[in-house]
Amino acid sequence: MIIKTVIWDMDGTIADSAALHFRAWQATMRRYGIDYAYQLFIDSFGRNNAEILAEQLDDPDAATIAAISLEKEAAYRSLVTPETLRPNPGVLGLLEGLRRDGVTQIVGSSGPMANIAAMVRAMDIGDYFLALVTGTHLPKGKPDPAIFLRCAAVAGAAPGECLVIEDSVHGIEAAQRASMCSVAVGALAASDALRPYQMESGAGASVGIADLSAVQDAASLLARFG
Repeated sequence: MIIKTVIWDMDGTIADSAALHFRAWQATMRRYGIDYAYQLFIDSFGRNNAEILAEQLDDPDAATIAAISLEKEAAYRSLVTPETLRPNPGVLGLLEGLRRDGVTQIVGSSGPMANIAAMVRAMDIGDYFLALVTGTHLPKGKPDPAIFLRCAAVAGAAPGECLVIEDSVHGIEAAQRASMCSVAVGALAASDALRPYQMESGAGASVGIADLSAVQDAASLLARFG
């Protein structure tokens, strides 16, 4: 199938927000007597707050999870500014190239809508996207494919007509479970963790591109999956 829609993950893919998120998690969890280690943070990439907090807290109820999640996200948004958050190398060029070629673009993120909207505003990239689909809309985060399937529905595209750009194993797995092709970016592109998902063709094909600056043009990227 021809790729008609590109679904962008936000955190780590469009922008390297990890340091800001980690600072927000550390400050929040410290208030509850938890030393939130960096490896725990890394292992949680692509998952939603409810899933993370359910593992870290001692049998929390839904109200506690919701309250702490709101606290953490407010802490994160207070750190997001045009000075602290900028698109990763190659992202703006690819966003522009895809728009020029008439490809629909959507953000598909496990993060809360308020966060994703704040990030889009800080980077001034809202005009590139048809919609923002986030964890606010759906109860399960990646690797559940629901977010990406919702993106396809919003775009009016079949799953096989969608390409996902992701930086987490959870996101790549979600794309394959949705029968969508994917591009793994950043450190994941050369990681052993990508190997179980890596294939060059067919439904759910996935390739690694460490730096989107290396993409010559949008058409050449999409042609790899056409």
